[in-house]
Amino acid sequence: MKNKKEDLIHNSSIVEQDILPEDYQFNLSDFALFLFVMKRRKAYECTLSIILDEPNIKLADVKVEQVVLNKSGKRAIRLDAWAMSTDNRQFNMEMENHSKKDFLPKHSRYYQGMLDSPILKSGKKTKYKHLPSTVIIFITQDDLFGKDLARYTFTEQCEEVENLHLDDGTKKIFLNMISKNGSKELVSLLQYMKETDIENPEIVVKDERIIELDHIVTEVKESEEWEAVKMNILEVGIKKGEALGEARGEARGLERGIEAFVLDNREENVPEERIIAKLAKRFELTEEKANEYYKQYAK
Repeated sequence: MKNKKEDLIHNSSIVEQDILPEDYQFNLSDFALFLFVMKRRKAYECTLSIILDEPNIKLADVKVEQVVLNKSGKRAIRLDAWAMSTDNRQFNMEMENHSKKDFLPKHSRYYQGMLDSPILKSGKKTKYKHLPSTVIIFITQDDLFGKDLARYTFTEQCEEVENLHLDDGTKKIFLNMISKNGSKELVSLLQYMKETDIENPEIVVKDERIIELDHIVTEVKESEEWEAVKMNILEVGIKKGEALGEARGEARGLERGIEAFVLDNREENVPEERIIAKLAKRFELTEEKANEYYKQYAK
C-alpha cells in the first residue's frame, strides 16, 4: 500500500489530457456535450437512425442522466441518454471514453437487468411478454473486440442450432470510432463524434442526418446554458492544472531530496542495506520503494 509520499510522486504523473486547455473545442465524444445534444429529441433520432440503419425511427420520450435504482436501493445506474420509441422500444446510449477501466460486456449485462426491473410490477397481471425490446449502445474510442469493425452487434441465439434466435428482445451494440469498416453513414457519424466539425475530412459522406445533427450541435454551443456549463468545466480544468503543477513541483523536490540523501550516504561509505533502511524511515517509504530509489540514484 502506498503511503502519502509515494502517493505524491505517483499522483504527479496524472495524464495531462484530462486537463482541458482554455481554447478546447468540445466534441460529441465529450460526455458533457453529448448529454446536452442528445436531450434534443431530433438529435437522438438522427443518431439512432444511422446506428440502427432505420431512416424513419421516431422517439416518444428522451431523458438524459436518468437514475435507475435496484430493488434494495444500494446500487444505481445513471443512464447517459435513454429513449423510448413510438413503437415501444427502449434505447440507451452511453458515451464511454474510458472503456478500458471497466469490462463493458458485463457492464451492458447489468444495465440490461436494471432497465427491465422498473417495468415489471408485482401481481399476476404483469406478464414478461410486456417487456419492451431493449437496445443498449456503447460508443467508444477503443476496438474492444479487436476485429477492426466500426460496429459490433450482439443478440441471444442458440449455440447448437444455427440461426435459432432466442427473440428475448435484447440487443447490445458496441461502436468503435477507430475503425473505418462499416457503412459510410455510420463511419461518418463516428468520425463526426470524434472531431465534431462538419468539415472534418474523415467524414466520407455528409448524410442529411449528420448535417441536421451538426445544426443542433451549433445551436447548443451558441446557447447561454451550454456556455455556462463549458466555462465551469474549463474552470475546474484550470484548477486541476494548478494543483497538478504544485504536486509535480513538490514531487520533483521530494525526488531530488531522495537523490541527495542516497549520494551523501554513499560518499560516507554507509553500507547499502543501512542506506535503504534509513531512506525508508527518513522519507516514509516502503522498503521495496526505498530499494528502487537506491538502485536508481546510486548509479
